[in-house]
Amino acid sequence: MRPRSSPLIYRGDETPFVSSGAILAMSDFVEHMPNFRKYVEEWEQAEMVENLKQADGKYYMLPGLQEVWVPSFSLIIRKDVWEEIGIGIPATWDEVHEGLQAIKEKYPDSLPLADGFEGQSLINYGGYAFNTRAGWGFGDGTIGGHDGEPLRYAAVTEEYKAMVEYYRTLVAEGLLDPETLTASNDGSGAGGVAEKFAAEACFAASGSTGTAIEFAQALDETLGAGNYDLQLIPPPAGPGGNIMGPRNFWHGFMLSSEIAESENFLAILQFLDWLYFNPEAREMQRWGIEGETYTKAEDGTIELAEGYSLDSFDLNVGAGTDLLKDLGFSTFLAEATESRELKESYNSAEYTEYIDGVTENLESMPPWAPAPLEEAELEQASLMATPLKDAVDTATLQFILGDRDMGEWDDFAAELEASGLQSYMDLINGARERFLESS
Repeated sequence: MRPRSSPLIYRGDETPFVSSGAILAMSDFVEHMPNFRKYVEEWEQAEMVENLKQADGKYYMLPGLQEVWVPSFSLIIRKDVWEEIGIGIPATWDEVHEGLQAIKEKYPDSLPLADGFEGQSLINYGGYAFNTRAGWGFGDGTIGGHDGEPLRYAAVTEEYKAMVEYYRTLVAEGLLDPETLTASNDGSGAGGVAEKFAAEACFAASGSTGTAIEFAQALDETLGAGNYDLQLIPPPAGPGGNIMGPRNFWHGFMLSSEIAESENFLAILQFLDWLYFNPEAREMQRWGIEGETYTKAEDGTIELAEGYSLDSFDLNVGAGTDLLKDLGFSTFLAEATESRELKESYNSAEYTEYIDGVTENLESMPPWAPAPLEEAELEQASLMATPLKDAVDTATLQFILGDRDMGEWDDFAAELEASGLQSYMDLINGARERFLESS
């Protein structure tokens, strides 16, 4: 495998290409990338960049940088209904439970909480509150590893079990819609949850700002605009405290090692540094051409020019030329690196409240402890990690849905051991020790 270049990759996607020499060690060349270095320093991400290093002490991808880090997915609630039952915005998972019970009493035919992303979203942002990792955020499955302690496998910890028991209780009490724990977001509104919101059969669900727009559009059809209050809220706190997942990067890029032979190599690096990390380029990718597709006031406020829309963010919907669909601006690439000001420029005032709520009330967990594997270990680790993760996903859903008795939890742990868990953790902890010795 020898990619020429690859945009929109995430941390870890580069690892399979490192040992073959197929991709460029970007850490050797960031001296030519002043915009990248500027924001790594200003946004205090130097330690995070250091943790990108592979076993040879170099890193091979450059990530998107975010001035503020907030979870993309959290809980979207019908705020008006939650206020009506006396809870308001729930700050803890205990308050979520209490509120769901009250909503169920008022709307007995409802299943008031939903996911719509095969259960992976709900236990992702919810898992952190239990001081564990699950769902989309499971990664290699390891937690801990700080202050000299060994890494542990999340799925066999008491914290993970407590998380599973919490969601199992919600299902058993008719508060969490089991159908939405197996439904994927297939384009029909987060696994059909939008229709459930519209029918007032659901009053809280996993989602992002984009999902909230889908829910709002569905509610407009049944209740009418202005007759409901929908809000993305900060992830509720739990037994682990007021915490969210570790601060992270967004998508970035890697380059083929062959590019270093090009006579235009330096120019390519400088262009990528501008494209991914220069604030003027980032604004252009989001909004287009100043004076033509958008205007910018002295205070920095940005507005679409007359005749232009950005339907995906509910801006000037139907006004004419769409920045994304017609002109190719505001694509996924536009989100790679963002200042807080740019992030807020195209989102709603409610999203600014969401950022404030997260940054003022939640703390990030420590970064995942790096344990870079050597060439001979990578395939071995992958062969062990995949069946372990599959077993965890299957059993987690079975326990939550009530298809498997919690009395079998020790059996589940034993099944993981029989599938090579100890060998996997020995390999990962060995890499962790080696990383610490070389640091």
